[in-house]
Amino acid sequence: MLADDIVQEMYLKLADCQKQINDFYVIIVMKNIFLDHIKKEKLNVSLNKFYNLESDEITFEIDDQQKKIIDDIYWVAKDYLIMSYDMSLREMAKALNTNYAFIYRTMKKEKDKHK
Repeated sequence: MLADDIVQEMYLKLADCQKQINDFYVIIVMKNIFLDHIKKEKLNVSLNKFYNLESDEITFEIDDQQKKIIDDIYWVAKDYLIMSYDMSLREMAKALNTNYAFIYRTMKKEKDKHK
């Protein structure tokens, strides 16, 4: 519920904003709303748990069928998939000096192949 409240408050704050709004600005606004909530409620929260996630907390197993699919993905599509975790398709195209449509079609083709 707190997350929903933070998102709604972010929309209210940015509704009348005259500046150009990008993803980074939205994230900063939401972080500040969250920190304000902690201060207002005088909650005893260690912020270290939000910034220092232990690698042991997230574990998953890959079965043989999933491993076969991963091995079958075209090598360029694997690279694009890895990059897509941190970048948008347009950012990837700019960084790689490649056509946006080519990246999109390559990833879509691999996705459709493994449905």
